[in-house]
Amino acid sequence: MEIPYAEKSREDTGLYNGKAGIWLFLASEVMLFGALFSAYVLLRVGADPGTWNLGLMNKWVGAFNTLILIASSVTVVLAWICLKTDDYAGFRRLQWWTIIFAAAFLLVKWSYEWPAKFTHYDITFTSNEAAKKAMGKALGGKYDEAKVKKIWQSRYDPHKTDWDKLELKEKPLDGHIVGFWDSHGKHHEVGAVLGVPFWSKACLWRYSKPSEEKAKATGVQTTFSTRDIEAIQLAPAHGVWDKHNHASATPRRVAEAHDGKSHDGSSGYSHDNTVRIEKRDIQRLISFAPGHSTFFATYYTLTGLHALHVLGGILVMLYHLLPISRRVWIKSKDQFANRIEITGLFWHFVDLVWIFLFPILYLL
Repeated sequence: MEIPYAEKSREDTGLYNGKAGIWLFLASEVMLFGALFSAYVLLRVGADPGTWNLGLMNKWVGAFNTLILIASSVTVVLAWICLKTDDYAGFRRLQWWTIIFAAAFLLVKWSYEWPAKFTHYDITFTSNEAAKKAMGKALGGKYDEAKVKKIWQSRYDPHKTDWDKLELKEKPLDGHIVGFWDSHGKHHEVGAVLGVPFWSKACLWRYSKPSEEKAKATGVQTTFSTRDIEAIQLAPAHGVWDKHNHASATPRRVAEAHDGKSHDGSSGYSHDNTVRIEKRDIQRLISFAPGHSTFFATYYTLTGLHALHVLGGILVMLYHLLPISRRVWIKSKDQFANRIEITGLFWHFVDLVWIFLFPILYLL
């Protein structure tokens, strides 16, 4: 039995079955992402001053990924055009290029952008004196309120409404943990690959002094307390804290700036591009993971869901390159071309979602 309108379009709608189905599916996707975008906007508008993380996204990485997806939209259209002109070899070549672009997008996300955030930490302090001491070292040895205020407002409070309302100890110092000192005064460096510390060495520390005190009272150990750590070595982030501008380097480069050997406590703090912070001075230490703040929770939700759509598109396009799909092409060229058109419509939607995500998360 032949299914009507599997290849040819209906006279009244101009759509064949598959095309009508993909438009219905995309309509549901618009509602899904529309709800998520709306939730993000409401959360940001309603956030208290100083609680929304700003200026922490790498705009150049986001722009690079945007260009990659735009290029993939071009190649997916050209692949469909090749089929309409009976050029199957050209279709395969351009389909592979689309897959390569999509895979490059995911590679940047999974191997660089997301891991770099999981190894980037915010630290707040137990006292204003401890905060001044750490921020002074980050600024080259002396606490400068004007500079700290400028950094705070550029990242957390662009409307300049919150500086006088918070104590200094509540204003975070952020950066990468590149080493730590144990209770015997021995220094241990944190290894890194492509600027991202090994999970086995970095351990994704998460620490809260109140939580640790509660854990001790209940007999349950925290991640931080299970390790023999007396102080951490932090490379301040973005280059704005460090007078030598080494702080903007990756953890690997910061580590390579050292002599490559372990240090004992007697040598003291010897690297002026990093900051030693005693564990007793830390009130809260957390990476830029989903649990860090509302911003990062929504960031990972939106970009993670989008990445799943990219992965799904890659799997579908790989299927179109299998021998079973070639048999469809031999049997009915119009039906195969329709499948590629449907895939192309889905892929354009994926690209369009990212074009909205990029300015919302990275620029605004």
